[in-house]
Amino acid sequence: MILREFVHNIPYCAAYMRHFAYLFTILRLNAKFFEYYFVILLEILGSALYNGCNRIRIMKIAILTKPVLWDNPARAKLLAALKSCGDFDIVEVPAGGDIPSDCERLLVFGGDGTMLDAAVKCARVGVPLVGVNLGNLGFLTGFESEADPERVADALLNGDVRKRMLLGCKSAKGNFLALNDFVLKSADTRPVTVKLFVDGSFVDSYRSDGVIVATPTGSTAYSLSAGGPVMAPELDAIVVNPVCPHTLHSRPLVVGGNSEIRLELSASENAVLVTDGNKTADLGGNSVVMISKSPLLAPFIVTDGHNFYEKLLDKMNRWGTTP
Repeated sequence: MILREFVHNIPYCAAYMRHFAYLFTILRLNAKFFEYYFVILLEILGSALYNGCNRIRIMKIAILTKPVLWDNPARAKLLAALKSCGDFDIVEVPAGGDIPSDCERLLVFGGDGTMLDAAVKCARVGVPLVGVNLGNLGFLTGFESEADPERVADALLNGDVRKRMLLGCKSAKGNFLALNDFVLKSADTRPVTVKLFVDGSFVDSYRSDGVIVATPTGSTAYSLSAGGPVMAPELDAIVVNPVCPHTLHSRPLVVGGNSEIRLELSASENAVLVTDGNKTADLGGNSVVMISKSPLLAPFIVTDGHNFYEKLLDKMNRWGTTP
């Protein structure tokens, strides 16, 4: 890093050397004028060195890796390049561990499942994250496995940060956060009856395999597979989507981002609450689940050339086409 800073400042050093050459020419003519000129030049040079030193800054970043990918060659190559560039103080975060609050960035190696878990943790401590896709789809990651290390380093150092909505859920079994979605689904193979209320008003009673409540980020996940709409990630909205409803009229519903959603199970039902694809609670009859926008936001680093719609076409058309 220091060597690179020196090389970067070679043109300025050359200019100062020309001043010194001129200075020694003056020395032969007038020693007193030489002393005056020398003091001024030292002040200028000292100021330049001070400012240059202030530009030398090491960024502390955390690395989170899906456990089965520790020996992945692409990970090893990229991590070695980041360590050798001298711009980063790198710490490894164990799987399931918390993100250190003193870190400035998080780099994730894995797929969308790893990104979902990491994004919620980053939202709690306000640390921006970006991912390298070593999984399957990689819709939430910013880079593919063959990414240029310089592009990854530049994103960590200079990338813009865009924040995405999280949903909060309150139930008798606990409170939860989700980046993609909450799903209230049948505990067995039979349909489940769920009543939907939005801001206290009754909307519908779904007899279905379950009900998805998703963020704009989650609109391209399970909700999309269940026939829901695609929403741009910057929208302030929530989609409620019944899964395989046994009716002719039930359709996905998009509500405002500040809406409060209430899901009620009928008395004889048993269901499970799923958070971002992970089972989080078993719920019995008459259980109530309250879902709304969380005050926390997930801070994603935007990579160079990122375009949501291009990525949507690329990922959704490619998904499932390779063996």
